[in-house]
Amino acid sequence: MALDEPPLGKDVQVGPGSVASLPLNVKIRNHRGTTVVGGYEHFFELTASAAHIWRQIDGKRTVSDIAALIAQEYDIDQESVVQDIVELFTELARHDVVNITQGDSRG
Repeated sequence: MALDEPPLGKDVQVGPGSVASLPLNVKIRNHRGTTVVGGYEHFFELTASAAHIWRQIDGKRTVSDIAALIAQEYDIDQESVVQDIVELFTELARHDVVNITQGDSRG
């Protein structure tokens, strides 16, 4: 299943202050340099950059926190990283591969 498939109708709000955490049913596999994540019904093959973002999910860091880490590491614009993370987390949350809660209002 690709990330560009239509949403499943789940209304997910992800923003700079959102926090992602992993549901108990999510499985993560690394095979020959490819990261695959999934729940009961949906699996996604992550790009290298999406896998790097995935590894930052700890249930505490906000989207802005993760974006700041990545922007600093790669010397890129933090706002564009925030947009990429919001898009990734929105799709994964619509397919129950991450949980989204609202952290703080920073960002």
